[in-house]
Amino acid sequence: MLYTELIFSMIILMLLLTIISGTIPAQRETLMEAIRQERAQLIAENIFWQEVDNEYLKSVQSDKFSITYDVVVDGKKYKVTINAIKFQRPQK
Repeated sequence: MLYTELIFSMIILMLLLTIISGTIPAQRETLMEAIRQERAQLIAENIFWQEVDNEYLKSVQSDKFSITYDVVVDGKKYKVTINAIKFQRPQK
């Protein structure tokens, strides 16, 4: 009786370890993808602030506009869309 319970306990423990060891790489890949997406967003925002000036704003007809950038991060290509509202850039 004791051996049977011990064997079942070991089987359950091995199943738990298998499940845990299988999910760790998936969690790591999900985390790395989130970091790459965040980096792509930051790069696109920097490009946005460099490109958008008063002349560009004058050419935009409505108060709201969208710009889409193709950004490459770690060899993966991301399409980042920035939705913006017209603003007055402060004078330096």
